[in-house]
Order: sequence, then structure tokens, then C-alpha cells
Amino acid sequence: MMNAFYNGISGVKNNSFGIDVTANNIANVNTTGFKYSDAQFKDIFYSTITSQSTNPAQGGYGGGAASSQIRFEQGSVTATGGEFDVALQGKGFFGVLGADGNAYYTRNGSFRRDANGYLVDSYGNFVLGTMNPAFGGITYSDRVAGLMGDYLNTGSPVNSGFTVNSNNAFGIGTATTQKPIQVPTNMYLNPEPTKNVKWSGNLSTNTSKEIVTVDLDPNKFTLTKTEDGKYVVSGSVSKEDVFSAKAGDRILLNFVDDQGVKTSFEATLDENLNFKSKELDLKGLDPNSVKLSSVQIATEQEKANKDILEAPVYNADGSKSVLRVTLERVLPQEGENITYKAIAQIYDSNGKAVGNPTEGSMVFDKNGALLQNNITSITNPNGGNINIDLGSPYDPNKPGSGYSGIYVQAGKEKNIITQQDGLAEGFFKQYQVTDDGSVVAQFSNGKNAVVGKLALYNFINEQGLAAMGDNIFAATANSGDASFIVKNGQVVNTAKFKGGYLEQSNVDLSVELSNLIVTQKAFDASSKSITTSDQMIQKAISMKR
Repeated sequence: MMNAFYNGISGVKNNSFGIDVTANNIANVNTTGFKYSDAQFKDIFYSTITSQSTNPAQGGYGGGAASSQIRFEQGSVTATGGEFDVALQGKGFFGVLGADGNAYYTRNGSFRRDANGYLVDSYGNFVLGTMNPAFGGITYSDRVAGLMGDYLNTGSPVNSGFTVNSNNAFGIGTATTQKPIQVPTNMYLNPEPTKNVKWSGNLSTNTSKEIVTVDLDPNKFTLTKTEDGKYVVSGSVSKEDVFSAKAGDRILLNFVDDQGVKTSFEATLDENLNFKSKELDLKGLDPNSVKLSSVQIATEQEKANKDILEAPVYNADGSKSVLRVTLERVLPQEGENITYKAIAQIYDSNGKAVGNPTEGSMVFDKNGALLQNNITSITNPNGGNINIDLGSPYDPNKPGSGYSGIYVQAGKEKNIITQQDGLAEGFFKQYQVTDDGSVVAQFSNGKNAVVGKLALYNFINEQGLAAMGDNIFAATANSGDASFIVKNGQVVNTAKFKGGYLEQSNVDLSVELSNLIVTQKAFDASSKSITTSDQMIQKAISMKR
């Protein structure tokens, strides 16, 4: 009966421990990355009452708390949209560096940037990983410093910051070499200067008609004075003078005397491109100084629209220019070939021409294939040369050649494709964590750069980890040292990093409430065994009386 007292007491203690574990699980049902624990119990030593029978009679001395075993089951993940929020889907732990200089491990991926630009967890511990070897400091030019200050809204220039100089892949190192991850905002990518520009597609050969006035040499025409004091002008216009001259075109005759008095008359070309004016009365002009000051022809000419090809040019100093190639069809067309006059010029961001233009021509055959092009490059006043690719000329030994770049097809609208290399300078926009744990910086020029990689630690016995509070664990002799999983010399992640998500607690509230009821009933039963033992002892004492 006396043993029953102690068994009841140990039962009360054990179940108190179980209730404490269950209550802790319930309290952390909303704790990010929390892993619930199971209360583990054991029976304690026994005494042998008799050994006369085949099976010995033994009496137990109650139970005791064995351990609280952490269950590292996967918790559900929830989208948060946080820039540095990361959920692990699979086995493994984030590594963090505590204020005491020791490494700890967690499933809580609620990270943020601290005042010094380091990635830290909710409690200020540094998140561990490997920085990109190409990540480093940079001093900005005055122009970039001013732009960076405006971009970060600092109110003053930002003279230095960080950049990533290469997109080469890099390894994550070993489990013992991981360092705090930096995630600064004053990041800048140098521009990649434009060295090559290519245009391809169809130019429009459409033309329009318009009336133009062309100056003629007045000395080539005859001015005759009649007997009654009037004047007659006669002459002819050749195709060499004006290629579009034809019957019916108007000839404008302009007269002036030494006093500056002016008057004008018109004549008309006949079918032979000759003209003779009527008798012109030049009253009001000094007959002794009157002269034919100028002659013009008003004729309808065919005019082709100018085609302008433009491409952005990125300069080494970060500025941006525009390369413009102006193509103007040469009219009248001679023979079957179609010729364009070409002028290449670079313009700055204000639209002002800079540097010297490059002039040349492009010649196409009657089928629109490129036959000749002598504009192949232009000097960039901001440094270097820019290669201009307008296509490869037609090669009679290569069917289909002559259409790789610019070509012309009558009746079709202009349709040009522009391609150029180079890249504008980039200012930091935001970070993103990818599935392999890479911390990727996104820039204003559309380019991405990997700043670092998050470490994913594993343990031989993760149940052996010691919970330290603040949602972190410490390695112990039972858990073994933190390590990486390596296969064929490469680190293999045992979990997927899900950026913009957080892993929730894996506590199942319905299970924990059921456990609480069961443990509570066990506590009541242990308490009852103490009461029962007390009543039996009291009965025995009363019997002695």
C-alpha cells in the first residue's frame, strides 16, 4: 500500500510533465516554423516480491519522464509576399549566427534586412550562407552617386556601394565556412557598352507625287524687247536640268530693276520642253536696268519617304545615346537597281548629334535583295566603335542570300526588326529567393544577379537537437554536427526554398486537445490512486484498534 502512494505521486508528476508539453504545443500553434513535441515516459525500477513461481512476481515503483521528442514533420506553407520570407519544403534547417558567436538552426524563415544591410532572422541573428565571390564594393562616379542618391531618396549623393561583376556559377562551400549574408540596397550594375547593332526587314519603296519648284539658270534664256516696248522670254528646259520636266509645267519668270522694283509672269512648256512667253508689259520697271533675275520651274516630282532606323546605344559611362541611320531613296531610279543614300549619326539623350556622321549607300536589285552596302561601322564619341550590320550582300552561288538584313519589296509596308547588344546601367529594385536558395537581386535594367546562397543544414539525428527558445535549436552530441548533403562532389539540397512563403507550425490542434484530455484523465487517475492508498492505510490502522 505504501508503494501505491509513490506510484500515484510519480503518475501525477509524469502527467504534469505531459500537460506542460501539450500546453506548450498549443501555445505555439501560430508560431512560424515551430515543431511540436511528444512527451515520452518510462517506467522506473522494480522489486521482486517472490520468485517461487515460473514467472517472478514484481512490483513497480511508478513512472518517470523520459524525454520530450521533437517531431520535425513538414508544416503547411502560407504565401506572405515578403521580400525575404522563405519556407523550407523538405528536410533541413536554416543556419543563423547568434550574438554569442555560435551557430544555431531554425525552420523559421521570417528574415529581414538589418540597418547594416545584413540578412537577419526575427531575433536579430545573422542568416548564414555563401556570398557570391563576384560580389564586392564599388566607388561610384559623381553622376552615378547623384542618381543613386535620388534612387534611394537619401537627399544627398551616395558615393559607394556594391556590385556583382560576374554571372559565373559558384559553389556554396562547406558547412563550416558559411558567413552572414549581405543584402544591401545601394547596388549598381555597370553598363555593358553597345558594340553591335543589326537591322533586318523590309523597307517601303512607296513614293508620292508633289509639286516642287526648281531654280533654273536665267542666263540660259533669251530676253527679247519688242518694237512696242514689251518683252518676250524664250528658251527650253532639258531633262539634265530637271529630270521631271514635262509638257504643261509652269515656268516662273521674275524681273527686277536697279531700284528693286519686281514683277513676275508665267509661261508653259510645250511637248518639246520649249517655252515662249507672251509679250510682257513691264510698266513700272526701269527699261534701262530691267533684267530677268531668276527663273523657276514648277513641276510634279516623285518623292520617296525617308526611312529612319534607330537603336539604343549604351555607353561605358552609363549614359544612353541613339544610333540613327537615315535611308533616302535616290530618284529618279536609273536602271533596275534601287539605290538609297545612307547617313549614320549618333545622338545624345537630348537629341543632339554627337561625333561625325558616316555616309554611304545601299543598292538593291530589282527583286529587293541587297547588292551593296558601305556603311558597316561608326565611331562612338563616348568610346569605341559600333558595328552596323545591315545584311550580307547577294551571292549568286547562295540561293536566298541578300535577305538576311535590310531588303526592299514593292507594295509592302516598312517592317524593321532592331537588335543590339549592350545593356543599360542597373539600379537595385528588390530581392527574390529562388528554389535553390539563391538570393537574387533584381535591377532596373531587367538584369538579375545572384548575391549569395542560403545554407541548408542537415543532422544525422535531428531529434537530438536542443531547443533554445526563440525558435532556434543547438547541435548536441546526440544530434551530431551540422553538415551538408554531398553527392558526386556537389552539395545537394534536401529541401526546396520557397521565396515569399513561410512554413507554419506543424501543431495539429485537434490532436493536442485530445492529448490534453487523455493526460488530464491520467492525472486524475493518479490522484485517485493516492486517495485510495490513503483510505486503505486508514482502514488498516482502524482495524488495529
